[in-house]
Amino acid sequence: MPPAPAGWELLAHMRRVMCARADVAYAVRCLSLLDQLELTLELLNEWQESEPELPSNVIPFRPRRSQ
Repeated sequence: MPPAPAGWELLAHMRRVMCARADVAYAVRCLSLLDQLELTLELLNEWQESEPELPSNVIPFRPRRSQ
């Protein structure tokens, strides 16, 4: 699973897609709650696998949160 902040960002993106695309929202709404959960977990797993692995000497850039 992706780290917690990245997972929340992905879920927020999924929510934005659902708000912008009525056809996608309708299709997901027609799924059972269990199927919706499975879809979410599958998307989270695919997202994690699609991230390129960085060489060991590279530190990923993480922008600071403004407070």
